[in-house]
Order: sequence, then C-alpha cells, then structure tokens
Amino acid sequence: MPSDEFETRWTAVGNNRMMSSPHATDLNGDSVLDIVVGTGAEESHSGSIIAVDGASGNLLWEAETDGEMFASAQFEDLNGDNVDDIALGGRDQQMFAVNGATGDILWSFDKASTLREAWYQFYSGQFIDDINDDNVADWLVANGGDPMKEPDDERDNGYLMILSGADGQPLGVADLPDGRETYMSPLLYTPHPDMAIEVLYGTGGETWDGSLWSTSIDAIMQGDLSTSTQIVAPTPNVKKGFMTPPAIADLTLDGIQDIVVSSFDGRLILVDGRNYTHTWTIDMHEVVENGTASGLESWASPTVGYFTPDSVPDVFVNYVIGVFPQYSSSYYALVDGATGDILWSETTEHTIFTSPLSVDLDSNGRDDIVLVRGAEEWREEGSLSYNSASVLDTCSMNTISLYNRTNLSIGTPLIADLDMDGDEEITSEEFQLIVRLVRNSHLVQISDGHLG
Repeated sequence: MPSDEFETRWTAVGNNRMMSSPHATDLNGDSVLDIVVGTGAEESHSGSIIAVDGASGNLLWEAETDGEMFASAQFEDLNGDNVDDIALGGRDQQMFAVNGATGDILWSFDKASTLREAWYQFYSGQFIDDINDDNVADWLVANGGDPMKEPDDERDNGYLMILSGADGQPLGVADLPDGRETYMSPLLYTPHPDMAIEVLYGTGGETWDGSLWSTSIDAIMQGDLSTSTQIVAPTPNVKKGFMTPPAIADLTLDGIQDIVVSSFDGRLILVDGRNYTHTWTIDMHEVVENGTASGLESWASPTVGYFTPDSVPDVFVNYVIGVFPQYSSSYYALVDGATGDILWSETTEHTIFTSPLSVDLDSNGRDDIVLVRGAEEWREEGSLSYNSASVLDTCSMNTISLYNRTNLSIGTPLIADLDMDGDEEITSEEFQLIVRLVRNSHLVQISDGHLG
C-alpha cells in the first residue's frame, strides 16, 4: 500500500468554517454519493448546511442557518419524493430538516417552545421508526451543553428528545437522570436481533462528571429517564463525563453486541452487552508517559476492526494529552479486543480530535487504520495550523502518509465508495471549509469545484 496509490481527485473550497464530519448519499440521481456537511462560526452566529456533488466537487445547494452546524448529517426521505432528506443540528438551538433535492428547509426546531425553560445545542441524532403514525420516520436527538459557560460554572441539565420527522414538533422530551449536561450523540443499540432496541447516552462534560446510560424509546416518550441503567459510573472525585459515542461490536464472541466506550477521564472500557459487566478496563493515565502525563482526555470514539490474526475484533483509540482546554500532544493505541492488552502505541506532537477509522484498504483480510492529526501553534506572527492523514498498516505496523496540509482538521473523514466502482474514496474536511476527495487505485484527476 504505497503512498503514491492515493491522489486528490477534487477539492471544494468555500468561505465558512467547518467542524461537521462529512456524510454521503445520492441527492441528484447520478448514482454517485454526494457529500453533506454543516458549516458555520460560533462567534458570528451564522452557518449553513451544504451539499457537494460527489462526482465533481461542485456545490449542489446551501441552506443558510443562524448558527454553527457542527453535527453530522443523517438521511431519510421525509417528504416522499424518493430522495433522501437531511437532519442536522448545531449551536444556538438550531435543528433543521432540509429537502435533499433542493436544499429548501423542510422544518426547523421551534426555539420558542415552552416545554422547557431553555434549549441548548443539538448533536448528531438518529432516525427511528415512526412513532406518531404519520408514515414518516421520527428523530432521536440530544440537546444540551452551553458554550457560554466558563469551565467551572454550574451546568444546566440536558435532554433526550424525539421530534416528528414530518414537522419537527417535539413528541417526547426527557431530562437526564443525574441533572448533568450532555454532549454525546445518542446511539441506538440492539444487543441481539431478538432483544429490544435500547438508547445509549452519556452525561457530563469537560469539567463535570457523568455516566454512560441506557434507556428506551418509550421512556423518552414518557418524559422519564429515572429508570435508566447506569452502565459506567464516574470515577470518584473526577469531574469528567462521557462525551463521545461508544463503538458497538461482539468482542466476547457470544452473539451479543458489546460496548466499547472511551471516557473523557482517560478510561477505555469493554462492556459485555449481555449483562453490562466490564470485561476489561484500561486507565490510560497508568500507561502514557510511564504514568506521568498531565492528563488524558478523549474527544474521539474508539474504532473496532480486525487488526490482529485472531477472530476477536480489536480496538484502536486516541487521547489528547493535557487538561481541557490546554493540550500538548496525543497518544494512540491498538488494544487486543480479547484481553485489553495494549499491543502498539505511539505519542505524537499533534493533537487528535477526530475518531480513527478502520477499513481494509488493500483487501488482505486485515483492517487498516486511518488517522487524521492536526495542530495549531501560536507564534508572535500569528497562529499556524496544519493537519495530516496517514494509514497504519496493521500487518507491518508501518505508517503510510496520505497527505500533509495547512489548516486545522476537526471532523472525522468519510470512507466510502462514492461512485460504486469498487474502490474506496476518503472525503476529508478542514476548518476553513475545504472538502477534499482522496481516492486510492484507478485514479482519475478531476478539476476543482468551488463553493461560491
């Protein structure tokens, strides 16, 4: 898998900032998946949702919003035109459904709703089966987090919500059971096909403790999460919560999907999906820099893949070194899924906020790991930002450079076969709204597209 197998196919450049991770669906009927991302700037209370042609990089449409749209798009045909529509949220109580064919707003969340005294940020949600019998899928989402608060300020309680997919009206709103804020996108979880669907959610934040919980759709509809199951509790006397969704895979090989979660306080935990017992736990504070690291925090979900020769899926995870909001470097590790042993690790001067991705790029039966790393250095003449992507070959444990670029990258890349030709493409974004499609094998160079 030499680095010259990767080439930039197109680049799309716009005028706004972007923290949203790219997701893809075919919006214009050309059998090529198109890219949808959110944009915006917290300071100016402005943003948009954009769709980029997956074939050319040209802008298909842009739906303007009144706040930064940092969540990741989810897709469902909400208006019956046989084209996927988009649900995406962000800051300033902004939550939208957008017509996938035209970019017109189908509905927006009513910030004036009196169901609660205050509304907060909307995170990435998931479509669920129709709840209110209108033949339209409905929307599960978390609302919480106040960016105007100082790190040690008291934080307000967050909510889990179910909104009508047809018009965005709240069908159910439930306060979190521990009175904490939330930053985690809720995750639908089916341990086994014969078992009921659960909703996994996290509470707490950068400076307030919290837990990983499980509840049901019915509980959210009833507005009562008091019967939620606490899957992972806070570390005593540590004010850090659970901010990133877990990974789901059967690591115990019992036919039940297990839960791999990375806490903001530096723990990596394998939870048995059968009974919620903890199969293994790693406290990364005891490992990194011989236990002397100033702090370890995780802004990224673990990734699961077959990184070793055995039949048990393994785990790859990354942490930033430092204490919010000051970070100096990052640590990432490959963990044996069966034992919880760290098989490989590395410390880098970059900061890593994106989730690693696993994919078998060279079709050898072993998953490889795609890493995006970035840094922002402050100098007398101003700030210097850069990011790079690389592929960790898990057979040789060699790292192959994919690209090195200016600008900071926050969102997790998308790996998908956009044009359905059997070859994977990697779609990445940068902080200053630059979307690039990088392709491996059978390369075709396509001219740059521009986003207005």
